[in-house]
Amino acid sequence: MKKLNKFFAAALFGISLFFVNGCDPFDDLYVNLAMDIEFSTAGAGQTIFISSALCLSDFEDYEDNVDELEEIRYVSSAYFTTNATSGLRAQTLTITLYQEDGFTKLFDYTITNFVANTYINNPLEITLSQQEIDDINAYLTNPKEDKCFVATLEATNVQSDSSPYQLSSKVDILTELKIKP
Repeated sequence: MKKLNKFFAAALFGISLFFVNGCDPFDDLYVNLAMDIEFSTAGAGQTIFISSALCLSDFEDYEDNVDELEEIRYVSSAYFTTNATSGLRAQTLTITLYQEDGFTKLFDYTITNFVANTYINNPLEITLSQQEIDDINAYLTNPKEDKCFVATLEATNVQSDSSPYQLSSKVDILTELKIKP
């Protein structure tokens, strides 16, 4: 009987330790927020320049959780062509992300020898430097403050098999929202 009592006492002690010090699955809750920046243009010139603005409040996942946010952190970015005229290409395509003021640069990324159709259903990961990632995270420091961004897409030496040409594309910026349990 003493062995059985010791076993129950040890089991009770172990269970109570688990509940007091155990892992709480709700310690940290994260939600991914994919911010899509869409660009669309039609033209016949050798240069494309498109600007687009967005705010965190444009996204339901942010709005639904803003009161409980503890942190917003940059995860990754990608470029996609959603539709383009056949043979559309450019010497360079540069994507730039700014803070709301449109002057404070967070990152810029250049694709050389750009061929639009290469990126249809084939996303290109936008690789940022650690400094650019730090700049984005610093801008997002106060997660309850609705931050806005201005993004530009610029192509130089544009050529196409037909004129006028058309380009529709997007940049996805993936962030992670840390939410209070």
